[in-house]
Amino acid sequence: MNNKAYQKRAALVINALLLLSPLLLLLNCSQPATVETARSGQMTLAVDRQFMDIAGTQRELFTRYYPDAHITITPSSSGKTLKHLLESTARAALISGEPEAGEDSLFSTLHHPLRREPVARDAIVCIVNPLNPLNTLSVQELGSLFSEKEHNGTTPLITADDYRLQSVFAASIGIHKKNLHAQGCISENELIKRVSVDTKAVGLLFHSSLAGARGAGKVQSNVKIISLKQNSDGAQFFQPTQQNIFEGRYPLVTTVYYVYYSGDALAAGFGSWLSSSGQKVFERSFLAPYKGVERTIILK
Repeated sequence: MNNKAYQKRAALVINALLLLSPLLLLLNCSQPATVETARSGQMTLAVDRQFMDIAGTQRELFTRYYPDAHITITPSSSGKTLKHLLESTARAALISGEPEAGEDSLFSTLHHPLRREPVARDAIVCIVNPLNPLNTLSVQELGSLFSEKEHNGTTPLITADDYRLQSVFAASIGIHKKNLHAQGCISENELIKRVSVDTKAVGLLFHSSLAGARGAGKVQSNVKIISLKQNSDGAQFFQPTQQNIFEGRYPLVTTVYYVYYSGDALAAGFGSWLSSSGQKVFERSFLAPYKGVERTIILK
């Protein structure tokens, strides 16, 4: 290719680029990048799997008010929920119960510290078959049932991969979770099903898991919830009703935490929603709100 032909071709290319520049500028102006704020942007929320439905409801209402916010929900077993934060595949998490010491220690080494905000209340419940004569237990008796190697005709059941449930319950009875002795089920639904057909089975799970299964039609009246009391003699037995959970009368209440990285705008914005307007949503769910919901009485 001679020099004149080369120069002519180069000039054509330059002219074409000059013609395209205004068009590219116009496209960039007509499609501005989404600004990341407390009410806009994109994020993934990891949740303990029993919170999938309530998290979906909270997201729906939040994005109805703030349509520029896009939140994807990822349900996981409790042993993996905070792992999503560690691996940066999620920017916030919703968990039931305190993180384990190992989790806290690991996250304390990160450059961006985690914030943990209490947003709701859950509970650990004990269920049996309706034909089982057992109706009440103290926390001490329940702890013995799940920690002793000899079970005297009962079959304790727990969900094998719900490590947070195991840790929270073990801490409540003063032992390490490795000292719990129960048969492991692959899911809460399997645990509920086994209790519904076995009069010797005694199941342990979060109240939110049982309520979620009932809401999905996977369990009706074929299990009963054992009333519990603290270990003191003469103490009253309580069922895990929302009111008893909120007021702390039921003995095995757990806190639902919203966990996120400090300084993350959208994650902080959604957390603020859960702690304020979202409390009314928790009150209408199978959970109890963390704070009392304010009501306005209009006098005429």
